[in-house]
Amino acid sequence: MNNPKVLSILNNAKIFLSPEELKELALCIDKEVGRPEPRKIRKSKPLQNWTLESVTENLLATQFKSKRRS
Repeated sequence: MNNPKVLSILNNAKIFLSPEELKELALCIDKEVGRPEPRKIRKSKPLQNWTLESVTENLLATQFKSKRRS
């Protein structure tokens, strides 16, 4: 939360609402706006042999792709 308006509203809500009312507000916001979908966690690949050839092949395959213009 970096938005100053949102932080101000939250601080005001903490001052003027009881804990039960804050929970109810949170439920209403979740219902109206929805929760963000959880991020997918990438599974790590098993370690490969770190030879000069494998590093060079990986770099050529990933870092130096030709840029296609549309």
